Amino acid sequence: MKTLIKNAVLLDMVENKPNIRKTDILINDKIIEKIDQNIENLNYENVIDANEMIVMPGLVNTHTHLAMSIFRGYKDDRKLMDWLENAIFPVEDKLRPDDIYWNSYLSCIEMIKSGTTTFNDMYFRMDKTIEAVENSGMRGVIAWSITDDSIRDKIERTREYFYKYNYKDSKIKIYVSAHAPYTCNPETIKLCVDLAKELNTGIHIHLSETTKEEEIISEKYGQTATEYLNDLDLFDVPVVLAHGIYISDSDLEILKNIRGGISHNPISNCKLSSGICNVTKLRKNGINVGIGTDGIGSTSTLDMFEEMKTAAYLQKINTMEPTSINAYEILKMATIEGAKVLGLDDEIGTVEVGKKADLIFIDNNKTHLYPENDICANLVYSANGADVDTVMIDGKIIMQDRKLLDIDEEKVKEKVDKIVKRLL
Repeated sequence: MKTLIKNAVLLDMVENKPNIRKTDILINDKIIEKIDQNIENLNYENVIDANEMIVMPGLVNTHTHLAMSIFRGYKDDRKLMDWLENAIFPVEDKLRPDDIYWNSYLSCIEMIKSGTTTFNDMYFRMDKTIEAVENSGMRGVIAWSITDDSIRDKIERTREYFYKYNYKDSKIKIYVSAHAPYTCNPETIKLCVDLAKELNTGIHIHLSETTKEEEIISEKYGQTATEYLNDLDLFDVPVVLAHGIYISDSDLEILKNIRGGISHNPISNCKLSSGICNVTKLRKNGINVGIGTDGIGSTSTLDMFEEMKTAAYLQKINTMEPTSINAYEILKMATIEGAKVLGLDDEIGTVEVGKKADLIFIDNNKTHLYPENDICANLVYSANGADVDTVMIDGKIIMQDRKLLDIDEEKVKEKVDKIVKRLL
């Protein structure tokens, strides 16, 4: 059906500087058909008055683990490897397939309610994550995490799900996931690269998250993690590189030529004391950088507005230069640049004619968003996920007036409560 959005204050994210204007937006089924002032209302099936709303592209979360929602606040304030090996891994071993479904569903709800419309996920039981995503209405890039411990079955399942969801207008895109350089030996990495080439898809992998990771790879192979992956031809295919904190100058020369990009996860990196990704340097070298939340266990929230604030503050303190990155550049990282990292920039990431209608409406009538000296600065430094009033994905309203239209949120929370009581 056709949906007409009236009186929107549109932030389209198309240009290299903000283009903000009062306008109407006409959506035909899933696609933005027209953007113009005072589009005539020809009795369209759905008319939305966006008065006092900022309309912009849905946010793109470039790295997360949806099914880790139950780990919010669980055994916090530990070092990464201690937290993983002594808190997370023992519980993950006990997760049932339906646990993955309900945990992932809870994460989808949190993302929708804070303005994320597209995400990139790496975990296991991708079938159950996909089921939750389809029921939520979100758009997702999904991969079944592969390590040395379990290879063949996950290779076959990745292939199976790629062919199941590789069709026109699918909101699900399947990537191959090699978990990390330190959990994947050369043979495992090569299997993942060969599969990605066969399927003409990308690889999602953790890279250079900690100094410990770099030490492990250096001791084993006498290389940086980036050099190790380069020698195994991983960068022959599109990649999403999660974290990218410890990237050397020689690594930069390799990464300048990649398709895809790096997912910056500022809150997770702070909480685990992993370090600060030099986003400013990466972007100056022409590398796409998106923003991700990581899993809830290490970030505690899937609110991309919180990630945007933290990303901006970290770059300013890391460079000791307040002009190193501005609010609009951060918004681009959370929208169109994130879409580029995921290879979806032809479909989403901006509000323009011909693109998918993935839109969020920000309630601008909030005390903490007054005065309106700079809309972009307000969105990055003052707004939060609770300011998102309405969410549209693929032309369909998923949330309106802060109410989820086709999702039983209380049922999902009840199911997750039972999982938590059983496992934690």
